[in-house]
Amino acid sequence: MKKSLKFKQVATLLLALAMPVALCASDITLRLNLDKGADVKYSSVTKQVITQTVSGMQQVINQDQTFEFTVSPKGKEANSNFKAAITFNRIAIDMKMQGMEMSFDSDDDSGSAAANPQFLVFKAMVGKGVTALVSPLGEVLEINGVDEMRSQMIAEVGGGAQAEQTIGAAITDESIKQMFAGAFIALPEKAVKESSSWTENKSIEAQFTLNTINTYSVLSASSKEIKLTLSATMSTIPGNKSSMMGMEVTYNMFGTTSGTIALNPKTGMIIESVMEQNINGSIAGDMMGQKLDIPMAITSTTTVKQL
Repeated sequence: MKKSLKFKQVATLLLALAMPVALCASDITLRLNLDKGADVKYSSVTKQVITQTVSGMQQVINQDQTFEFTVSPKGKEANSNFKAAITFNRIAIDMKMQGMEMSFDSDDDSGSAAANPQFLVFKAMVGKGVTALVSPLGEVLEINGVDEMRSQMIAEVGGGAQAEQTIGAAITDESIKQMFAGAFIALPEKAVKESSSWTENKSIEAQFTLNTINTYSVLSASSKEIKLTLSATMSTIPGNKSSMMGMEVTYNMFGTTSGTIALNPKTGMIIESVMEQNINGSIAGDMMGQKLDIPMAITSTTTVKQL
């Protein structure tokens, strides 16, 4: 009897020790699953340093940007895509360049936007929002309501040609998409477990187009949290031209991104992510007959987390 009891105790202990291993080894299918009315608030904080050389003189620009927004699921479509309202709750900006400092915080706006008109765009953005259509694999398929948001912002700052030009250039489908993109990642079609990996190719549209190759790898997987690493390479399109301050320029940039992501396996949404990015290259252009070639290096750390 005692021998049988000891055997059962040993068997129970072995089972208890084996359970975490079995759980981590189980395949988990990751899909976006947004329950209607289950709002999620996010904070995205980017600390960035831009170093560039203009006419032989080095310039260093320090920028800290904070965007806080709410993702409000509105329900699932017949094709399994999800609709979600995205509302911007708070924006804060700190800039330091060549001895000058500028800052803005929508939670404590003591005239900083009026003193620095470039911040009026951010002031007018707070409280506004758009609607996103997102696939079960985390791809943002559509952004709706940007035109209406832009019109509301222009009216709020008093209208005029300058406001239309500034806000029109800053508020586009792509720029709005990038502001809240940190809430979603590209989920794999196949189930994952520890050591699984998958790759995503995409383009990021900003002042220039960056083609990126993202590789996600699973560090650990449980029913409560998926821990991932991300490594990425990026580069501009050779010879691709853009516009900067009315001047046609060519961006030649390349870089890497690396970091970690904690993912909610039930909803498919990010709990927290920390990304380090390094981009190097140059901007070439012609300003009134003067050839410009500006070497540039951009380093940044972006932390996205649920509030």
